[in-house]
Order: sequence, then structure tokens, then C-alpha cells
Amino acid sequence: MRSEFTIESLEMVISGINAGIWDWDFDTDKQIWSDRFFELLEYQPNEFTPGYENFTQLLVHPDDKEIVALAVKAQLEQNIPYNVQVRLRTKYSGYRYFECRGNAKFIDGKPARMVGSITDIHERYSLREKLSVVFEHSTDAHLLIDDSGILDCNEAAVKMLRCKNKNELLLIHPAKFSPEVQPDGRRSDEKSLEMDRRAYETGYNRFEWTHRRLNGEEFPVEVTLNPVHIENKKVLLVVWHDISHRKNAEEVIRRNEAMLAESQQLTHSGSWEADLVTGQNYWSDEAFRIFGLEPDSTGPNTELFSKMIHPDDMHLYNSHIKDAINNLSPASFDLRIVLADGKIKFIHAIGKPFVDQTGRVVKLYGAIMDIDAQKKNEQELIKAKEEAEMAGVAKSQFLSTMSHEIRTPMNAVIGFTHLLLQQDPRPQQMEYLNILKFSAENLLVLINDILDFSKIEAGKIEFEEVDFNIFSLLENIRSGNIHKANEKGILLKLDIDKQLDLTVIGDPVRLGQILTNLVSNAVKFTEVGEVTVSASVANRDKESVTVDFEIADTGIGIPTEKTGNIFDSFTQATSDTTRKYGGSGLGLTITKRLLELQNSTINLRSKQGEGSVFYFSLTFKLSETQIASKENGSIANNQSLKGMKVLIVEDNAVNIFLMKNFMKQWDIEYDVAENGLIAYEIVQQNDYDLVLMDLQMPEMDGYEATAKIRFLPDPKYATLPIIALTASAMLDIKDIAFQVGMNDYISKPFTPIELYTKIAAYRKK
Repeated sequence: MRSEFTIESLEMVISGINAGIWDWDFDTDKQIWSDRFFELLEYQPNEFTPGYENFTQLLVHPDDKEIVALAVKAQLEQNIPYNVQVRLRTKYSGYRYFECRGNAKFIDGKPARMVGSITDIHERYSLREKLSVVFEHSTDAHLLIDDSGILDCNEAAVKMLRCKNKNELLLIHPAKFSPEVQPDGRRSDEKSLEMDRRAYETGYNRFEWTHRRLNGEEFPVEVTLNPVHIENKKVLLVVWHDISHRKNAEEVIRRNEAMLAESQQLTHSGSWEADLVTGQNYWSDEAFRIFGLEPDSTGPNTELFSKMIHPDDMHLYNSHIKDAINNLSPASFDLRIVLADGKIKFIHAIGKPFVDQTGRVVKLYGAIMDIDAQKKNEQELIKAKEEAEMAGVAKSQFLSTMSHEIRTPMNAVIGFTHLLLQQDPRPQQMEYLNILKFSAENLLVLINDILDFSKIEAGKIEFEEVDFNIFSLLENIRSGNIHKANEKGILLKLDIDKQLDLTVIGDPVRLGQILTNLVSNAVKFTEVGEVTVSASVANRDKESVTVDFEIADTGIGIPTEKTGNIFDSFTQATSDTTRKYGGSGLGLTITKRLLELQNSTINLRSKQGEGSVFYFSLTFKLSETQIASKENGSIANNQSLKGMKVLIVEDNAVNIFLMKNFMKQWDIEYDVAENGLIAYEIVQQNDYDLVLMDLQMPEMDGYEATAKIRFLPDPKYATLPIIALTASAMLDIKDIAFQVGMNDYISKPFTPIELYTKIAAYRKK
């Protein structure tokens, strides 16, 4: 018996499956839609006319129209059931996914009518689409794996493993994508079974793993295993997240931390951070070691740290930290800390504030450096410097004292020798006196060399700027050495450019010292032949002239291996040079230093046994005043200075006796004061044209006496000429003499003409 459904039962079924029914009559091309059809599309029956054209043109998404057309055609032409999933436009909710089904009834091989349904599958389709997007478009590799191998995978897995396509990947057993051994030393096949078992037992497992691409390259991943059911079969959903970048970053951080720790240990420096909100401190390991503490995860609390700061430095520490916080600027200062064993250590602290978004300082961070050894070295250097300075002062005082003690009797020897030579001595006496004069002057050269060298080493050489005639200076130097050259039977020639008969501005004393050193050496070391002193203009403009000087001899010459150090202190060409020729070995050293201080250089050409040539260049400013060479810049020392009245302030009886003789010889009226105190009293009682003031005297020295005289109320004492007389050649003594108000300076021993010239210069016209 055939069962039949009633209309009511069919409507209940249709309502239960939440589907809309449609009926299409091909003879009339009319369609009938059920009320549920309209409801699913959110329309009222009177709002939309059913029909194939309206359905496809107005409801089907433009991208899905071809799908519908092809499916209908396949139904009508090939009797393939109509079943599509397309997007239809609803009245209020926009496009939604619907499943459209239908079957045609054929009469005589031709379709007569077609009946079907539409079902709303939007939620189910949207969920599947989202899952598909997650699976297919994830940058992580997703795979479904069971005991037989890989069931499915996404495109990320294909790219990650460097496979050509998904089909190639699915044919490979997953074991091939792991190296034989993992980084922990365990075999991959054994460890993978354990990881799978844990996932099945706990429902989840996450771990790090090393995989291998098809090209053999290994790379680290984070693996997640989730047991899932596919078609009633339990499989593993495997997710691989490539952590190569993370591992590389971790390795960089690890390496940087290791390098930082190593560099801090090597440099004895540590880093620190202080949280001002929580009061917690964080220190690096080396920071702990600097403080003599064992490294910990955090730094010592603020109270313990404060107790380790030296009490005398606590104010300094608080001041710098306060300034850093208030001014938002870095702090950098030295600090003493007291270690647990009581030892004091110096550290250097650097701190910088850190502010939050509100501008409040919430942290301080920075570094500390162990500078204990450096500080102790500095203290030792300071101590050594102080000792060196004391030694320098002692040396200077010694040189000054020795200069005074040696040059004072030398003044008498040279002075009285000059006086005796002026007394018409007998020929034999003249010979003795000349030998005495020569020996005294040689001794004075040695003394001056040593003192000049000391002054150069101490950096106390100053150069005058006075007018002088170069031609005259060279003639005087020749005159000073011609006697020795004549004695040895050698020629001493001048070869001077005529253009050099001009006046320049410079230091004639130092230039004379340089040339005298070189000329006297040339004469000393030449036994046969000649010594030639040459000077020529190298360059001249409106303001200056550059002169090339050259001293050539035909003497013993200098061995090639010695030319490099011939200018060194206390050095002579051979070991027997000093023994045979004498000298201090300082002449060339002083010459070299004096030229260097004037931005020049001494040069040498020499060949042993054939002679030597020393040459250099100096630039002088041109003077507006012209001094003729014939005048020689000197005053005859036999002219009477009658009418002058001089006060001699001197405590040495021999020097007083010598000075009296010179004064008598030049018709000068004089008085004598044995010390500065007497001089201060006498100068107020008499009207003197000049005062010759010794510097080192008992009761009151020449400095104090001069200063007191300058402060006397009568204006004449402010301009009274006072010439310093001293046996010390130290430059600082000369500077002090000028500072206290002296007008000029004469160093003992002096020649009669030098003393005469100084006195005559202040003679009232």
C-alpha cells in the first residue's frame, strides 16, 4: 500500500528544515515561491516578482551569476541535479550565502517543470571560510598528520619546507623534515614519538624543534600539537612557527650580554639601575665585584649602598644625584666607597635620570668604574710632581747660588785683569795677563754654557727685540775670534752680502751666541786652512728679511755615524775630542735649541778629515732706524764721564775695590753702600744720577731696596736709573728685577766696556 503525505505535513517539514520552496513551470515560464522563500530574503511576497530573470539579475551576486547559469544548464541539458552555493542579496542584511537545490521533471525528453529549495548557510559557510583563511593564509605551517604520514597542509608549510607544491610535500614522510639528532643530543625519531604521546595524553603539547628543509638547511621552530578528529579518526593538527629571527635575536642578545660582561670585567666597570618608585636597585655582576659583593639577581638596597659610601663623600653623592634629578641632566663624579674589610676604594660614577610620560623622574641608571688604581697612580704622580718641582726649585736655587759664588770672584779676576792690562805692563807681564784673561774668559764660557742649558731646559729663555746691524755683529764676532785664528795660523774670513749692511729688529745677544759658538768651534777644530763666515739675503720684502748664515771650515770634520747625535747634550764627535780640544759639549746643543725657539733649524754637512759646514736661516723684522756698520753700536770706554754721581750698592769688598777703580778711571763721583738698607738711607741724602744695585746682600737685598726707593714720595725716585748687578744668570732673577722697578741689568762678570756703556747710556745730556 503506497503512503502519501498530506499538504499539511509537507508544509511542516519545509518549515522545520528552514528552507524556501520554489516551483518553475517551463511552459508558462512562471515561478512560485513559498512564503519562507520571501522571509529568508527579508522581502514581502508583494515586494518581489518571482522569476528566473529577476532572481539572477536582482538577487544573485554578480560574481556568482555564471555559477547559477551553468548549473541550470547542466540540469536541463544533462539532467544533472541543480546544487550550488551562491550569494543572494537580502533586503536588509546584504549578501548572504545560500544553498540552492533543484530537480527537473522531463516529459518526452524535454524539461516540463523544475522544483527546488533555498537554504540559508551563511553562518556555516562563513565559519568554514574563516577556517580556510586561517589554514591557507597563515604564515605558520599547518599540517594534519597521522600514523601514515601527512594528510593535508597549507601553503605556508610548502614554502617553509622548500617543496615545489603541496602534492610533493604530501608524498614525503614527516620524519624526513627533521635532522637525525636534535640540539639536546636526542634522536629526532625517538623524541618525536614522546612529543606525540604527550599531546594525545594531555590534549596539547608545545615545544621547540629543529626542522630541515628539502635543501638540507636546518631551522628552529616552535611546534604546537593538538589532537583533533577528522572523519571519526583522531589525528594531530601540527603548527610550526619559524623562530629563526627570535633565535638570532636571542643569540645577539646573549652575545652582547657576554661581550658586555667581559668588557665590564676587563675595564672594571659595572652598570646599575635604581628604581626611585620601588626603591629597588639592579646591578651588573661587575658592579657587585667592584663593591666587594657577591653577584645577585638584584642590587643591594639603598640603605646598604649608602652605608658603603665614604662619610666624607656622602654630601658630594647626594648633591650630584639631586642635581641630576632636578636638572634632568647626567651626573659624573668621583667617589670613595668603604668595602666590607674596611679598605677604601675610588670609583667613578655616571648617572642619568629617566622620566615617565608625566615628566616625573622614576629611575636613575648609569655606570660605575673602578678607578682605584688610576687614583693611586695620580696621587703618586702628584707626589712625584711635587718632589720634581721641589727638586727643580732646589736645582734652580743651587744654580743661582753657584752662579753667584763662581761669577763673583770671576768678576774680580776678569775686571782686575782688564785694569792691569791698562797699566802699561812689561812685555812678560802682558803675556801672563793675556793668558790669565784668556783662561778666565774660557772658564766663563763654560759657566755660561751650563747656565744657558739649564735655562733652556726650564723653558725660561726669552728673546729681546732691539735694533742692531747684522754687518756690525758679524764683524764683532770675527774680531772676537781673530786672535785665536791668528795664533793657529789659519784664516778667518767674512763673506757678507752688501745688502746686509742694514738694521733689523731681533736679539743680537742670542744671535751672537749662536754665531760665536759655531765660529769658535770652527776655529778650535781647524789646524790648517781657513774658516769662512758667510751671510746672504735669502728673501726680503717691505717688512722683513730672511738671512742665510753659513760657517764653513777645513778642520777635522765629523764622522758620518756621529752627525746624527752631534747636537746632543754633552756630546762630542770622538772620545778624545774633549781631552784634546776642551769644551763642555753643550755649545751645539744650545745653538740648536736657540734656533728651534726662533722657528729655525741648524743643518750640517761634514766629511771626516776635510771639514764641516753648519748653516741655518733666520727671519728678522726690518727697523726704521738705521745703524751704520762703522759705528759698531759701541761707545769708547776711555771717554770721561765726569759730572756723574753714582751710588754703588755692593757687599763684596773685592768687587767694591774693582768698581772704585773703574769709577776713578772714568772720572765718576761715587758713594758705596754695603747693603740695601744703607742704600735706602743714603739715596735720600744725596742726589745721584745712577744706582748700581747688587741683588744678593745681607740686611736688605737689592729687590726690597729698589721697591722701597720707588715708593719714596719725591717724584724723582720714580725715575732714578737703577741698574741691577748680580752674579746670578737665572732669568727669573732678571724678571723680578724689572718687576720691582729696576731699569737695566748687568750680569757679573762684566767687561769694562759693558759697564761703561750701561752707565754712559744714563748720563744726563
